Amino acid sequence: MSKRVSLRQFQQELSARLQNAASRTTLATSLGVRVGDENWLIDLADISEVIAPMPWVRVPMAQPWFMGVSNIRGKLYSVVNLPGFIGQSAITPNADTRLLLVHERFAVNAALLVNQTLGLRSIEEKRLATAGNAPWISGTHADTHDVNWKTLDMRALVTHPEFLQAGL
Repeated sequence: MSKRVSLRQFQQELSARLQNAASRTTLATSLGVRVGDENWLIDLADISEVIAPMPWVRVPMAQPWFMGVSNIRGKLYSVVNLPGFIGQSAITPNADTRLLLVHERFAVNAALLVNQTLGLRSIEEKRLATAGNAPWISGTHADTHDVNWKTLDMRALVTHPEFLQAGL
């Protein structure tokens, strides 16, 4: 036979379970991506979309990391090979590579080519290890498995003179 529980007792137990679940839950506010041989965290509010690489047209007399321009849903985006920009070897598109469309509020119409996406991550699960060595790195974190993650400061990246100077 089932045990009968009063409404008050049920509500108290439900409230306790909800409070316990809320204290254990952390919201994933960052997207983990692989950039070259490094793990990076990018704030979800800084990107508008993650898509498979679209065809682009090369631009003459451009930096090696500037892949060209791509028409994505009727808008022209500059395609930046992010590993190449940060000084690692440039990547070529494959099944794992993705384009991260920079959010419209930055007014740059840029798409960042990354090696792969690693899923949603929560910055609260990481502990601050060191500060970044480039202006667009807001910090370096190590997770519970001692895997290092660099945090991308999108505003610092898209306003940096080196990023804005795609021409040779």
